[in-house]
Amino acid sequence: MARVQKKGTKGKKKKQASASTADLGRSTREARATYTNAKKTTETYDGYLARGNTFLKSCVAQRRKEEAREGWVHPEGHIDTNLLAKAFSKPPNKYSATALELFITQKCLVENLKKSTTEGIHGAYAKYWDTMDGDKYAGEYHYDEELDKVSGCPARAGIVASLVKIIKIRDNEKGAAATRNHAEAISAEDMKVMMDWSESVCPASKLIEAVKMGVAPQDLAERLLLLKHGQMRAFGSSGFNLWTRNFELCGLQMRDLTLNCVGPLPFNHPYFKILLEGRKGWQHKQGFESKRESCEYNMYPQADLPALDMYNFLLTWIPFYELCIGRKLLPEDYIFPYIASNGVIHPDREMTLQMCQNLITEFTEGAGLQKTYTTHSFRRGGAQYRFMFAPLGKRWSLSIVRWWGGWATGEHVDTLMKYLLDSLQSYETGHGDALCPVPLEADKSFMGDHLLVRPVATEEFRTVTSQIITHLTKLSLTPPACVCVHGSQDVPNSMASSGHHQFPASATTGRNTGAILRLPSTAQPNRTPTPPARDESPISNPTQLSERVEIIPGVVIPNLKKGDKAWLDAVRQWEYGDPVKGLTPLRDWPCEWYSGGMRKVTGSKRSQRKLIFDEYERLQRSEAEFVKLYPVAHRRISSLILAIRETNKSRGVITGRRSKRGVDSGVDSD
Repeated sequence: MARVQKKGTKGKKKKQASASTADLGRSTREARATYTNAKKTTETYDGYLARGNTFLKSCVAQRRKEEAREGWVHPEGHIDTNLLAKAFSKPPNKYSATALELFITQKCLVENLKKSTTEGIHGAYAKYWDTMDGDKYAGEYHYDEELDKVSGCPARAGIVASLVKIIKIRDNEKGAAATRNHAEAISAEDMKVMMDWSESVCPASKLIEAVKMGVAPQDLAERLLLLKHGQMRAFGSSGFNLWTRNFELCGLQMRDLTLNCVGPLPFNHPYFKILLEGRKGWQHKQGFESKRESCEYNMYPQADLPALDMYNFLLTWIPFYELCIGRKLLPEDYIFPYIASNGVIHPDREMTLQMCQNLITEFTEGAGLQKTYTTHSFRRGGAQYRFMFAPLGKRWSLSIVRWWGGWATGEHVDTLMKYLLDSLQSYETGHGDALCPVPLEADKSFMGDHLLVRPVATEEFRTVTSQIITHLTKLSLTPPACVCVHGSQDVPNSMASSGHHQFPASATTGRNTGAILRLPSTAQPNRTPTPPARDESPISNPTQLSERVEIIPGVVIPNLKKGDKAWLDAVRQWEYGDPVKGLTPLRDWPCEWYSGGMRKVTGSKRSQRKLIFDEYERLQRSEAEFVKLYPVAHRRISSLILAIRETNKSRGVITGRRSKRGVDSGVDSD
């Protein structure tokens, strides 16, 4: 009879057998490799080691070439080249520290790279030797000449440590202000100027109206204008609120967003969740309570800060983005995709950093900002705003700042100082604003907060009164603008959801009971944005301006993935399409999808897919015969297309594209 376990007692957990010594050692090594450094840091260190090996090989080859010359004599203190060649190998030898010194000298003194490179190289090799053969070479460095034996880590040798110190002194020689080489922080005021300029050039109401009507702009210039401003407004506000570096934000995908979330009773605030994975690695991650390489953020509407309202900008951008590609975004699609110059959107390819920087430069120059913003500008600006410049009572504690920015508890204070305290010190100790009519007195309290709580002075009251009177006088002298209103509009006060998205909507009255939209909070009722002028079009070529290109939304041919089977994907696109991405088989496309205005968008790619498919058919659909005849099929699609054209040419079949100059054998890249 089976024994019945007593109620309320827990069964004993089965004890696992002890693992072997080899298994335990392997588990320990795997844990150290996984958790000692973040993935990004490990990849960076591996890059330094690879470049170090390349440098050493080049150095050794040069020395051997010199030694092979006739009449060459060993100089005093000659370094054994054969032994130097093994300096970065296992185990370290007496020239390992010397080789590291030479590598750092080349990078930071000859190539004039900064101390961050020095610290990166030094850290990479310190970890490399510290973990070699367990901890056999960890600790302080020592070389025994009699035994010709190295103990400790060569990266901690005196010649290496002194060189690292010299480079740090060199970079700091002009004082504290000169060492701040990090990106200039973008302020909330500059964000407002930039967003206001963008709204005047390309009103957000145009994007919302296009979504409401369900019709994407057909004109290429107008389409690119709306895509550029919609994407950049969403990107800039996201970077400022999430404190991301540009490359982190470019990699954001649809699967990282959870839309249509509602807060708890009684307020039921709408919000969406956003998951940031793979933030740049922390120096010390101990004590970080969230998932090691990700943080989840809840983003709410910020009606009081329309220029920073990521919620509004992102939920205006995504529906328009989906309208232009003709389908809903898939989990693996990028929120900020690569947009080609011909208006084709590639959801499976993220926006490049160069494109991102070009947009930032264009927007800052267009807004008249005489500053240079780069990859960390949104991150630094957002952090400084929440810590120092937000309204009184809305500033964040250092604990919130540390968590929101992804900084671990044990991380160096230098990192936070770089983002926050450097600027605070300059603000409190500088007196460049001494002529301000209302002195800020920043040196008397944190950010001059005492001015906000003291009684209003008589002079300040007179100044404000004078400004109000002046403003009212200007308004009374300005004739009212004639505004035509179709139907009636109420003040925006609600958010409506459509499908799996939630985007701004407005309550309307009348017979129309269709989709309900509201203007985004950036479009104020008392502001009439100026429509984009002709010279503000993103198309700078006059020939492009004179040619109206009609684009059919959703008609796009996805790029082929890299790999030796890419040519088979081309065959499948022609014959079967891609149901997941909504691609109709290319052979079944109507003529208007690849001719006329669409010829520049899809015509070339479709012709290339047909070329590959026809050759595959000619070879009786035999993969072996195809690869045998075209070995380049495993390399690049462009090489394969050129090879097929050469074969057809020898057979008397012309497959190139005809132009006014004859046959053009150009190949579009995937």
